[in-house]
Amino acid sequence: MPSILFTLFLSLACTGETDTPNNNTVPDTENIDKIEKIDKTAQNNTADNKTETKPAMKPSGAGTSTPTGDLPDLTKGLSTKGCDNGPGVHGAASYFVGELKIASDGSVSGEEKWLLYANKKWKEKDGKDCQVRWGLSGSKSGKGACGMCDFGVSLTNAMDKTSSTCPEDLAKNETGQQIGYDIRLHDDGRADIYFSRSGKKVGEGYHKNGTIRYVTSHSCRWF
Repeated sequence: MPSILFTLFLSLACTGETDTPNNNTVPDTENIDKIEKIDKTAQNNTADNKTETKPAMKPSGAGTSTPTGDLPDLTKGLSTKGCDNGPGVHGAASYFVGELKIASDGSVSGEEKWLLYANKKWKEKDGKDCQVRWGLSGSKSGKGACGMCDFGVSLTNAMDKTSSTCPEDLAKNETGQQIGYDIRLHDDGRADIYFSRSGKKVGEGYHKNGTIRYVTSHSCRWF
């Protein structure tokens, strides 16, 4: 995400770039609900029925009050199941998890991770749980398609090859991309992240003292 980050993770800029990476190898977060629909319908042997979409996942530990102390680790409690049957043989449960730090001068730094939890068939072929990591840098900007959001961020991602553990061909070209997110901060400490260009929801999480953490909903990635 992209940059949904691990795109991540998690991806697209407010400046008019498309919301999806050019490399189709990575299931960008703009297409998460499409992947989820494939996963659902494949289990019912009706892969062409794509009318239902899954709502955004509630972050682990989500509540109604501002978190105390450090922000929650949104990688804890993620479901690693549900991707054993689908249009592909080898697969994994997929999430993008990100963190943004917004400085008083408007500069933004952070990271996004694409987390893959291997299914049984992939593990039988030497597959394993892995992650792709990107560093993020940029600045605050005006909001885009999300009218209810508080502000936007314009970011550039850079793959962290040292910390990434997935096979290189999964995200080999996903670096140096322009990413635009709109951000809505709630008074109770929750945060919602949207793509600036399309207004589609990326994920949700928490914010505190200029730091924002977010996670996408569960999806399946097939190889």
